[in-house]
Amino acid sequence: MDDGSSVSDHPILLLIPVGMLVVFVLIWLLVTAALALASGWFRLAKAYPDRAEEPMLHLQAQSGLMGPGINLRGVLQLSVCPSGLRLGIARILGPFSHDFLVPWGDISVSRRKALVWHLARLQFGTPQIGVLTLRASIADRLAQAAGDRWPESVPPQPET
Repeated sequence: MDDGSSVSDHPILLLIPVGMLVVFVLIWLLVTAALALASGWFRLAKAYPDRAEEPMLHLQAQSGLMGPGINLRGVLQLSVCPSGLRLGIARILGPFSHDFLVPWGDISVSRRKALVWHLARLQFGTPQIGVLTLRASIADRLAQAAGDRWPESVPPQPET
C-alpha cells in the first residue's frame, strides 16, 4: 500500500545518513589518533618540533614501520633538511600527527636483511624516543641527499 508519502515527509529519515557520516568521521579520527599514539608519533612530535627549513630532498608516499610494527604504508613524507630529518604524514591519514624534525645528532642508523628486503632502522634519541624502519633503498636516497650529515658509521653500499 502506497500512502503517497515520501522520505521528505519523514524528516527523521534524513538524519540517518547524517548520523552515519558523523559516526564514520568520529571512528576515523579515533583510529588515526590511536595509531599515532601507538606508533610513538605524538611523543616524537613533542620531543622534536618542526621548524621552517628548506629541504634538500623531499620524498612523498613512502612506507615504513614505526613503534611496535605500526605499518605506515604509502603515507610517510620524508625530508632531508640541513639540520635533520623531517617526518610527516598525509594529513587525511593523520589529522593530529604534526610534522617533526629530528636533528642529525639524535639519529642512529642500523641495517639488516629481513626475508627479501634490506632494511634500515632509524632510532631517534638517546635513550630511544622512537624508531622508524624503512627499506634500505629509501634510506640510501636519504643518505645520499644528507651527505656527511647522515648518521651512519659505515656509508651504505650500493645493492647488487
